[in-house]
Amino acid sequence: MPGPDTRLRVAIDARYWRGSFQTGVERYILLLLEALGTVHEHVHTAVVVRDSERAAFPVDAFPHVDVLTVSTRHAHALTRALRGFAPDLVHYPFDLPRRFDHPAVYTLHDPGRYLYPDLMVKRIREQDNDLLREQLRHPQLRAIITVSQSSRADILNVFGEPPQPLAVVPNFIDSRFAAQLHHARATARPPAQPFLLTVGVYIPTKNIPRLVRAFRLARHAAPDTVPPQLRLVGRLGWERGLPVNGAPDIAVLGHLSNERLAQHFATCTAFVWPSFYEGFGLPVHEALAAGAPVLAADTPVNREIAGDLVTYTDPYDDDQMAKAIITRCQQPAPPAQTVAAHLAHYTAATAGTALLATYRRAIGR
Repeated sequence: MPGPDTRLRVAIDARYWRGSFQTGVERYILLLLEALGTVHEHVHTAVVVRDSERAAFPVDAFPHVDVLTVSTRHAHALTRALRGFAPDLVHYPFDLPRRFDHPAVYTLHDPGRYLYPDLMVKRIREQDNDLLREQLRHPQLRAIITVSQSSRADILNVFGEPPQPLAVVPNFIDSRFAAQLHHARATARPPAQPFLLTVGVYIPTKNIPRLVRAFRLARHAAPDTVPPQLRLVGRLGWERGLPVNGAPDIAVLGHLSNERLAQHFATCTAFVWPSFYEGFGLPVHEALAAGAPVLAADTPVNREIAGDLVTYTDPYDDDQMAKAIITRCQQPAPPAQTVAAHLAHYTAATAGTALLATYRRAIGR
């Protein structure tokens, strides 16, 4: 007979997961589960989703994971769902609870809400920021995870040295999307109409209005080089009024399936990432994997995760961004082998090992 299960028992709070479309919330939860699958002999994982999302959750992709359900997002529902599983700790990927019933680990992706408070909605500025500072001091919070060294430095700058470990577990392209990107790159054909591409939820830090202005400047200056259309992929956030007014040179595509997104990455003239603040910036890696030339804002995190594989531009200067767009459209993407060697540092196995070490340290095992 098999002996007792001595693995760490870790529950992932995925009450905010939605199957209807994939934002950073959903994608990060799936990354955690894939990473933990690489260390499943050491970690017994459960994920908690709402009843209404149970059918949409990709159970077959994570055979090592127990799927638990709750009827609501309320904390008491999570507590009830976890009674039978009895976790050693709970990992909160985005929001911390007001009360802690178990030792906890929290992913603080970045402290942008503190660095750019004027760009946040009123509730975040006046309520949530103070609440998070208080929650981060709770004795049941045993470790904090962030996704890049740049974000870690910013967290230390905002909060000072925390009482618990602050670990870096970098993001990576999930295996299913990586396969779709590889296929899209291998089968790419020139599109009927060339286009530039950017992705992301439409919020102020994504810098979309400046990109639109820079694109139009670049198009006016070099119409034979810069494609006639900029495509925006991603849902609306709290910033309203896209600066396009139905103009044919700007296509607002909203949410795309992973298959269609991979095709867009693989066939764009260039991918532009103008965001002036990110914790990581996974679309940069995705675009590189699909074979796209990439123009990114010159920020510490982009330098960290992309090195010399992309072209950089000042995210606060319309004219410089326009010139960089023209230059990027004239240059090829880096060789596939070079990209693959770089992305080999960002894998599920690497993340799984780092997660396991953080969990063990969090509970002293």
